[in-house]
Amino acid sequence: MKDRLERFVRDNREDFDVFEPRADLWKGLEKELGHKERPLWFGLNSSIGSGRRMVWQMAASIALILGLGGFWYFNQQYGVTKQPEVVAFNPSYARTVQQYTRLIEGKRTELKTVLESDPALYHQFAADLDRLEKTYQNLKQELPKTPNQEMMIQAMVENLKTQIDLLNQQLMIIQRIKQQNHEPNNNPA
Repeated sequence: MKDRLERFVRDNREDFDVFEPRADLWKGLEKELGHKERPLWFGLNSSIGSGRRMVWQMAASIALILGLGGFWYFNQQYGVTKQPEVVAFNPSYARTVQQYTRLIEGKRTELKTVLESDPALYHQFAADLDRLEKTYQNLKQELPKTPNQEMMIQAMVENLKTQIDLLNQQLMIIQRIKQQNHEPNNNPA
């Protein structure tokens, strides 16, 4: 079957070549239609098909930019890249987790100021926080496996609250120590 078709095309090639358009046909059509200058974004000397392609390319670019912008917004709002499993379950919990996580990071940074003046106290405080953080990470790992994910996320949020409370207590202790160090000795000699 294929050989017969190939033979037919080969035998009648000259007959097919009669139907090719002349080289100057497009220029003649442009003159008859009153060719006007096209906008630059359609491309120089481009056909209508490539102009449409350019419009589709621009639309796709805009869609891509909007998609990336949306991803950035949701990442800022819900911490998609930091807590994707929480976002998948419940975005409002994800927002809470994200806020607590930022607060904890800020307080940990504040806690690091004691590292230079009292490294032993800092390491004791950091060890307490690390135990809570390890518990949080274990809860996070168990989240996809547990049948009651809402309860697990609530436990994660409670853990974060406990971390914040502990950090607040540690920072108050540091403040008291600083105040005691800066108070003049009122001991009569």
